[in-house]
Amino acid sequence: MTKTTKESPLTAAFLGEYSDTVEDLPLELRRNYTLIRQLDDNAEELMYQVEKETMLLTTSGKDLSPEERKKKLEHISNLLKEVINKGEEKYALAKSTYDSVDRHCTKLDNDLERIEAEQQLLEPTHRMYEHAQYESIKPSQGESRRGRKKKTNEEDYSSDNLQKEISFSNMPIDPNEPRYCYCQRVSFGEMVACDNPGCEIEWFHYECVGYT
Repeated sequence: MTKTTKESPLTAAFLGEYSDTVEDLPLELRRNYTLIRQLDDNAEELMYQVEKETMLLTTSGKDLSPEERKKKLEHISNLLKEVINKGEEKYALAKSTYDSVDRHCTKLDNDLERIEAEQQLLEPTHRMYEHAQYESIKPSQGESRRGRKKKTNEEDYSSDNLQKEISFSNMPIDPNEPRYCYCQRVSFGEMVACDNPGCEIEWFHYECVGYT
């Protein structure tokens, strides 16, 4: 039998939303990494200036007045503060980048769990659908796949035999007798086979599936 698998609304919504989000993620990461490199370059340039000003102060400090020396020290101090600020900006940007990726991963995990839960809820419905799609057939030569004799046609019985026929459901049941159908009773009367290769029940009573 054939079965059409349809994409659930939740799955379709997830794929659409996540696809759009992931497409934007590389652009965000590239922008952040570019800014981090710029902050690194700025910090290196500032440290070069700090080193240069420190060397000048060391070599010519004795020739400077106390006021000039104070100004030099304040300038070096301001340069170092800028280096610290660049480092803090770089840290904040790196943390923001990490948090963004982490949010995407967490959202993906949560959505996948929701989809898996939805699929588990739909599985029983699919199994019922498969059982309902069986085709009514009569076993050839009056035998089932298990080798048990089945009634093939009411015309095989004469009117006398029909008058003498007793209810199969009231007959003594062998405890070792194979069980069939949803009702888990033994074989009796007209039965219909399920054409699903994976169906474990295989045979169903007419009365249980509403056949007359």
